[in-house]
Amino acid sequence: MVKQAIFHVENTEGVIELAQFLSDEGWQILSANRTEEVLKKAKIPVVREHALIENNLYLNDTSSLIKRIIASSFYTEPSENYTQESNVGLICMNVIPAIHSINSEKKLKSITRPFNFYISTLLRNAFLNHENIIILSDPADYKEAMIQLRTNSVTPEFKIRLAAKALNLVSAFDGGIASSLLMTSQDETDFMNYLTYPFEKQFMLYGGANQHQHSCLYRFPGGGGTMSTLQKQQGKELSYNTVSDISFAWEQISMLATNLKNQFSVKSVNCDGYKFVTQFTPLTGTVFTIAVYNKSILGASLSTNVLDSFKKTYTYDTKEIKRVIFASSSVIDEAVATEIAKCNFVAVVSPGFTKEAKEILSAVKGLHLISVSKINTSDYEMELLGGGLLFQTKDKTLFDVWNVKTKNRPGQTFVDQMAFGTILAMGSRSYCSVLLKNNCVVGLSQACKSPIRSVDVALTEAILYKQHNPPAENSPEDEALADVLVCDAPIHLCDSLRQLADAGLKAILQPGGSEADAELIDFCNEHLISMIFTGMTHISH
Repeated sequence: MVKQAIFHVENTEGVIELAQFLSDEGWQILSANRTEEVLKKAKIPVVREHALIENNLYLNDTSSLIKRIIASSFYTEPSENYTQESNVGLICMNVIPAIHSINSEKKLKSITRPFNFYISTLLRNAFLNHENIIILSDPADYKEAMIQLRTNSVTPEFKIRLAAKALNLVSAFDGGIASSLLMTSQDETDFMNYLTYPFEKQFMLYGGANQHQHSCLYRFPGGGGTMSTLQKQQGKELSYNTVSDISFAWEQISMLATNLKNQFSVKSVNCDGYKFVTQFTPLTGTVFTIAVYNKSILGASLSTNVLDSFKKTYTYDTKEIKRVIFASSSVIDEAVATEIAKCNFVAVVSPGFTKEAKEILSAVKGLHLISVSKINTSDYEMELLGGGLLFQTKDKTLFDVWNVKTKNRPGQTFVDQMAFGTILAMGSRSYCSVLLKNNCVVGLSQACKSPIRSVDVALTEAILYKQHNPPAENSPEDEALADVLVCDAPIHLCDSLRQLADAGLKAILQPGGSEADAELIDFCNEHLISMIFTGMTHISH
């Protein structure tokens, strides 16, 4: 009986080596379409299987092929369904699951009528007869399959594992199609009944959050998110904590680029009811840098060049805090690389590195260089729970409206810093407060027990910042501790706000809604502090 192997793959990795091995062992290779072309180009004998031809799918029904697959008794005694044609002993098939963007009728038709859908049907039916068929859907299994075939020792456990992986691939492929259709619903609250995003395994990581844990990186399908374009330029294996911080840091850069790189405005209302529009300065040409540790922001800055932004960002005590991620929205050049080499970073993340920068940083032991070229466009966020998962739309809206509650409006410099501070607040665990001066974080509190406590902590951080960063020589003395305060939840008048006002605070942006709003408004008017209520919290965990 001639041994038959069916080949039909989208991922052609390793397929030539496997097919050549089988051909040399006397197997007959059946294939069609692109896979047939790939094998024939490699001089491997191939018999065309008409049931696999895409254009003739309905003329050459796949039911006959399915029957041969189900009836095969290749590794066991022939059953009553056995026929001379039922000699299929191996199937090498795969598809590539994906999330599709449905932006036209043509795209919708291609998703609802996928040309390779029958491949998932064949794999699903092959699963029913896994005792008699080696089902290869993952190139990582080809080598072991060849070893077991060569030694005539194909184990039942191996065949079950392969069959399960094939079914896993089928569910991911089907789930990708279903998710593409369901999650493009006009109603954002219409979440699908079963969460079936086909996350793809990328690679194992070097330990989990703690060394005794194990971890693996999965990538969201369809090319969205930080992980889709992440490339390691330098460094050994990545750890769970490092990857988590890399993603978090780039998320903040993506938020800035998404919201503020182009002209942005918000409808506004004066305290007397006068309506106007607040315009924000586009940040084109501006460099955003951020320092992150354990998904907490240690420093952040906006500047006209990467070196200046770096110096404003990297302000914490390196003797106390180590293994920090530094991320930049701009390419790392020689000047900033020289400064980075003096520090104790575990990874540097940017769109790229100049040749000179790579040469300098290559000498830094244990430093990962990570390039990310795509802005994160994920629309959802999730959190695993014991026995469940929380899933929600991503917080991407800075504010819908500005209500100017004081007699004075903020100047343009402070307006822009309020938007910058809001993005940082959205990336900080609640409750949080952000103090900014000259587009640089001078005080930031995160994960505080109450909104007022967050102001207290941010004030303490700002005092320490000023002590460790005295004005440069010959620079004009600026006594102000901070220009702008941004809070992610409603605040009321407290001792820390009184101290900030005495130290030169110019503007406050907060949701508003406290029972003591009137008292704080009167205080701000008295001290010439502009205050904006957005009516929008940015609570995060």
